[in-house]
Amino acid sequence: MDGTNQNNVNLPLVLLVENDKPSIDVTKYFLKGAYSVDYAVNGVTALKMAVDKKYSLILMDINLGEGLSGIDVAKEIKNIHGYENTAIVALTAYAGQNEKENFLSLGLTHYLAKPFNKAALIRLIKSILEPEN
Repeated sequence: MDGTNQNNVNLPLVLLVENDKPSIDVTKYFLKGAYSVDYAVNGVTALKMAVDKKYSLILMDINLGEGLSGIDVAKEIKNIHGYENTAIVALTAYAGQNEKENFLSLGLTHYLAKPFNKAALIRLIKSILEPEN
C-alpha cells in the first residue's frame, strides 16, 4: 500500500515512510500546501517508489513493523543513483538520550522525535531544502 499525490506538481516532493495511519494523516496535514507528499507503509514499497520517482527529501520512521527497519531502508536508498546526498530525516518515537547521535551515525541525516508539532517539522524541512533562508 502506498499513497502518491498527483496534485501540487510545483511543490517539493517528499516521501514519507511510515506504517502508522494516524501518523501518516497528521504529517500529510502538517505539510499540506507546502510540500507534495507521497507515502509508503513499508520499506519494500519505499525503495520501489524511490527508484520510480526523485524525492527532494525523505521522512523515515525507524520502526516500520515487520520487514526492513527505517535504518535498513535509509541505507538502501542512499545506494540508489541520485540519492547519495538526499536528506533522510528520522521521524521516530525513539527519543532517548543518545538516540539522535545513534541514528545520525547510521546514515540518517537529520532527526525529529515524535510527537512533533507542525512548526518543528516545517522548520526542519525548510532548513534542509532552503538552507539560505
